[in-house]
Amino acid sequence: MSKVAYITTGKIGIHRFTYNELCELEKRGINFTLCLTQLKKGPWMPAKNWAIVTASRRHSMVQFMSLLITKFNLLIKLIKEARQNNVISYLLMALSFYKQLKGNTITSIHCQMGDNKLYTGYFLKQLLQVPLTVTVHAHELYQRRVYDENESIRHLYANCDKVFTISQFNAEILKKQFQINPAKIEIMRLFPDIDYKHKVRNKTKILIVANWAEKKGYNILLDAISQINRNDFVIWVVGGSYYSENSIDVAQMIKEYQIEDKVALLGRQGGVNLDIIFSSCDIFCLPSYTEYYKDGNPAEREGIPVSLMEAMAWGKPVISTNHAGIHELVQEILVEEKSVNQLKSAIEYMLDHPEKWYAMGEKNKRIIAEKYSKENVKVLADTFKKW
Repeated sequence: MSKVAYITTGKIGIHRFTYNELCELEKRGINFTLCLTQLKKGPWMPAKNWAIVTASRRHSMVQFMSLLITKFNLLIKLIKEARQNNVISYLLMALSFYKQLKGNTITSIHCQMGDNKLYTGYFLKQLLQVPLTVTVHAHELYQRRVYDENESIRHLYANCDKVFTISQFNAEILKKQFQINPAKIEIMRLFPDIDYKHKVRNKTKILIVANWAEKKGYNILLDAISQINRNDFVIWVVGGSYYSENSIDVAQMIKEYQIEDKVALLGRQGGVNLDIIFSSCDIFCLPSYTEYYKDGNPAEREGIPVSLMEAMAWGKPVISTNHAGIHELVQEILVEEKSVNQLKSAIEYMLDHPEKWYAMGEKNKRIIAEKYSKENVKVLADTFKKW
C-alpha cells in the first residue's frame, strides 16, 4: 500500500488549497503522514484523524547521533551539501522527520511548494531511498534566490522524480528556465472546494451574535436545535469568550450536544464583516434569560440587546425571549425564558414558513426607524449643551 510523507508548512495553519488536496487524497485511498515544518493556529487546521509529525529539534539531534554510528558517510555527505547551500536548518528538519518516519514503510515523499522546504524532501529522499515529488506554485518561481542561485534550484528540481505545477504557463518556465525534463513535468490544476462542511448552501441561516455568557441563552439554543431532526438549517455563531468567571465554553457545549454539523463558529466579528454576516443570515435568534444569585436576586439581565436591533435594522425576522426590556423592542417572535420546547417550536415554525420572513423583517425595520434611530443621542447631546 502507498504511504506518502507529505511535507508542508503550518505557519498559519495549513493553506486552504493544501487542506482541500489532502481531503481529496484521503477520499481516493491515499495513506499519508503529514510532515509539518511548523504548526501554528490558523483557519485551516489538520483533521484530527490525520497522522501528523512536526519538525522537532530534539528528534533531529537524536537522529543525528544515531546516524553518526549507522550511516556516517551519508551523514557527512548531507552535512557538506547542506552547508554548501546554506540550508542546515532543512537538513535538521529532514533528520527529525526521518526519526519519526523510518519505521512507517514510507513509499514516496511529496513537498507541497517548491521553495526551500524542498531541501527537506531532498535530504529525506536520500535517507529513505524513495521517490520524491514536488508541487511548484507561482510564488516559488519568482523568489530572488531563483535568479541568484539558478543552478542550485535546477539541481534540486532535477532530483525530483516528478514535478507537478498548476498551470501550463508555469510548466513552460520549468522547461525553459530550469531545463527540467518535460517528461517529469505534469500539470495538476488547483480546485475550489466551497461549503466543504455543508453549512452555507441550501441552508436556512440562523444567526446569534453574543458574547459567550450564560445570560445569552446559548445552552437553551443548543439544546433546542439538538432536538430538531432536520438538516435544512445551520446556526451561525458570532462571538467568543470574554475571559471572565461568567464566560461559558460554547465550542465544548456544541461537542457535548453532538451538533457540530448544525453549527458554524464564526468567531468575533465587527465592522463590514459583521454587516456581511447580518445581511446574509435569514433569521436572528437570541434566547436571553435572567441569571440569579443563590439568594434569589437577579445577577445578570439584558437591557435591550443591540444585536437584536442590528438584526431588525437589516430587515431580519427575529426570535427572542420575554426577558427584561426585549418586549419593548421585539413584537414577534418571543418565547418564555429557558423554555427549550417553546424555542424549538419557534425555530421550526420559522423554518416551515419562509414566506413570512420578508413581512416580519420589514416590520422590524420600521420599528427600528421609528424608535431606535441615531436621533436618540439627541437627548444626551442636548443635556451636554446646557452646561
